[in-house]
Amino acid sequence: MNCRTLFFIYSAIIALSGCVATHTEPAPNSPIISSNHQGIKMYFGLSKPTGEVISPQQWLEFETNHLAQAFEGFALVDATGYYKGSKEGSKVVTLYNATAKDLAVAQALAREYCRLFDQDSVLLVQVGVEKIQFVGKE
Repeated sequence: MNCRTLFFIYSAIIALSGCVATHTEPAPNSPIISSNHQGIKMYFGLSKPTGEVISPQQWLEFETNHLAQAFEGFALVDATGYYKGSKEGSKVVTLYNATAKDLAVAQALAREYCRLFDQDSVLLVQVGVEKIQFVGKE
C-alpha cells in the first residue's frame, strides 16, 4: 500500500470512529482535544437599579477575588447588552471544559455578584460544544 491509500484508510477510520465516545491520550506535540463538551457563559451587567454603574475597580476586585480564584481558566470579554430596554455595559465570561462542579461554582458566583452589586440576575448559559482544541506551537 502506498501512503495515499494508508492516509485514506486512516481518515475513514477516524471519521467512522466519531460514533463511539473514546478518550485516548494525544501523541506528544499533537493538539490537545477535550472529550468534555460542555461550556458555560456568564453575562454580568454593569448597571445598578439605582442608575449607578459598577466601576472598573469594583469589577476588577470581583474578577480577581472571585472569578480568578474559582476557575482554572476562562475568557473575559467586554460587551454591551440590553436589559429591560436599557443599554448597559457588561462582561461576558466563557468557560470551556466545564464540569458539574464548575456549574455549581458559576451559580454561586452569580448569586454573590447579585448580592454584592444589587443585581436582579446574572445570565448563565450552559452550552454544548462540538470540539475543544488547544493548538500549540508544534
